[in-house]
Amino acid sequence: MNHPLYTKMRAALLDCVSSRDHSHDFSFYRSELLLERVRLFAALFGLASPAWILVDRWLLPEDILGAMMGLRVVTGLVLLLLALVPVKPSLNSARLRITALVVVVMGFYVFVEVLTGGTYPSPGLIGYTILPVLLVGVLSLLPLTILESSAALALIALTVLGTHFSIASLGDAGVLGLFWVLLLFIGFALLAQIFQLRLLLLIHRQATRDALTGLFNRGALLRHAAHVLADCKKREVSYSVLMIDLDRFKLINDTYGHLAGDKVLRAVARVISGSLSPSYLPGRFGGEEFLLLMPDTELEAALEQAERLRASVEELVVKTDSGPLNITASIGVAVGAPGDPLEEVVHRADQSLYSAKESGRNFVVS
Repeated sequence: MNHPLYTKMRAALLDCVSSRDHSHDFSFYRSELLLERVRLFAALFGLASPAWILVDRWLLPEDILGAMMGLRVVTGLVLLLLALVPVKPSLNSARLRITALVVVVMGFYVFVEVLTGGTYPSPGLIGYTILPVLLVGVLSLLPLTILESSAALALIALTVLGTHFSIASLGDAGVLGLFWVLLLFIGFALLAQIFQLRLLLLIHRQATRDALTGLFNRGALLRHAAHVLADCKKREVSYSVLMIDLDRFKLINDTYGHLAGDKVLRAVARVISGSLSPSYLPGRFGGEEFLLLMPDTELEAALEQAERLRASVEELVVKTDSGPLNITASIGVAVGAPGDPLEEVVHRADQSLYSAKESGRNFVVS
């Protein structure tokens, strides 16, 4: 089916299932958000764990109090380390931190169940069983994909099931009630995570994408470029910048109208973003100007990419109400060494673009 509504719904579903089709900048932004929240949750759990010893002294029998106190201190220290040790933002590092949080908290839960035998002689001790439900509630505050969420939530559910099966308390009415409540919370958590992810995607795309072309807008391009250039400097690799300007675009607007001009801009944007490496950053720099940032790219490769783009634009035929329209583009190329400011390299690319225009347009100049 090629119906626009079906295509839109399918894309939305795929966005929720996995991060495979998420843009590089959104994945980076989401990883920062996930790591920030995991650090917060780990710190809260880490501080609450030893602080709860006061409640343990009041509720727990003497024969298990000492072991519980030691377990709480160790768990608290591990969680605080999880909160305080920095890590480079990426989806993989965020997933590892989420997994570590789940493993540590559920590990504590398993030891508690083993210590108590899965039975609670005092009604006040029943509160010790809600830790998995509390953890599910915490995870519901994370914008996770369905695959990411399912993995974390399944780990919690299977840990609860396996723990009570191993200590032969699975048939206890209280345990069955806990598992039923846990499954309900898991369902609500999954929905909450999907809603958060969809909202985050929508807000991010509106804030970072040019409404006409779908490419990065200038502000988002420059913000994300700062991270890319920092990585280039760290790895000691150069980067290239292409400044792409449509030839005689004002004449197109004046002759064919602004709607035709919009069609041209969208068509060129599709050409620019159609066959690029995932690490490249294309954006609309202003008006009929586009910028392409290519990390880890030397001059020869940059010139080859620029020539391919120029030829592809020249082959474009844009259909308008006034008939087919052919266009060309001039491209300026500049290379930055590791640590070179982006503003300086963009200025040099702009000068090369001016030279391409002076040479008669439809040229690539470095």
